Amino acid sequence: MKKPKAIKIPPSKTELTSRLDKVRRLMEKEGFDYFVCFDPINIYYLTNFAFYVHERPFLLVISPSDNPKMVVPLLEEAHIRERAGIELELRQYSEYPAPTGKNWYDVYLQIFNENATIGIEESMSMGIMEKTPGKKVVSAILEEIRLVKSDYEVGRIVHASKIVSRGNKKLLQLCKPGAAEFALYQEATSTMTSKIIMDIPNANFKATETTAAVWPPSISHEPHLVPNIFAKMEEGGPHVSIVQARVDGYGAEIERTFFLNSVPDKARGPFEIAMKARALAYESLKPEMMMSEIDKKVKKFIAKSGYGEYVLHRTGHGFGVTSHEAPYIAEGYDRVLEKNMVISIEPGIYIPGIGGFRHSDTVLITDDGYVKLTNSPETLEELVLENK
Repeated sequence: MKKPKAIKIPPSKTELTSRLDKVRRLMEKEGFDYFVCFDPINIYYLTNFAFYVHERPFLLVISPSDNPKMVVPLLEEAHIRERAGIELELRQYSEYPAPTGKNWYDVYLQIFNENATIGIEESMSMGIMEKTPGKKVVSAILEEIRLVKSDYEVGRIVHASKIVSRGNKKLLQLCKPGAAEFALYQEATSTMTSKIIMDIPNANFKATETTAAVWPPSISHEPHLVPNIFAKMEEGGPHVSIVQARVDGYGAEIERTFFLNSVPDKARGPFEIAMKARALAYESLKPEMMMSEIDKKVKKFIAKSGYGEYVLHRTGHGFGVTSHEAPYIAEGYDRVLEKNMVISIEPGIYIPGIGGFRHSDTVLITDDGYVKLTNSPETLEELVLENK
């Protein structure tokens, strides 16, 4: 299957309404009179309105039929009206803190019928949960709906994948022994940001971010150690790059293990096993395959190859309105792949004293397999960068 076409425009009212309809179907199934969204990611997914969480809360209250009601600070009313893509009934409060009777929770409490059953997110803060009336039920219905992407969402992630592929290409072009981390970050993120602005001049930069970094071999065995901005690239390797972006609300990533000028002998074996583990994962990518079983199979192969103690994480994770979310290619995640899920494939091996080995791509599940949405060299020969 060819890659779907990239989409660069905001979601239509029809697209957003279809998401709201899915919420309401699951609300009916769960017996909820209301569902309350506090998580700004879920609110963005349903409304196309992005914001930062701070002391002035935003709350989206969904009922079975009326327009969603949104509790908002007066300061943000015009902002919401400009960005929201569906019809909302705004319930404003003046400020936080406010005089008695004029606080956000005074406005919030007026929305609900007595003795209602109310679905709430796992991420809801304790303070807001305590102010929520009725019978409260923690529910992941928004996360459930976000698992399988619409064709529109796929198109947006295709575009985000093009952005990170471009950023990764720039990053690899700049890498040479002695190159500073900060210079690599600055050039690669600038490349991505410039392209985003060219493609989407009105992109919402509260829903846009870019990251590009390289873990040189002295630290690449620690995949979540944040590199020092003055760290220098080193002769040999393995270096591990990570390029991520959230492009006007849709995420993607690409990562590569690479070497500068030469490959240390001790790095060849783990690189080969990491690439074989990756290929093994790809062989299993088709609808109805159990994600937990894919992860188990990959880890078993790595262990039998002698590197089991150096596996630190699952084989993959999902993308959507973030660059890191469900579904998960992970032991314990007993769900099957479905068409239009978007995931990463990134088994890793991390050996102190040698370094880390991980490629990652953004991958779409299709009718009968998969298609990679990101693009970069993959073989050892291609990833020995001759740059003195």
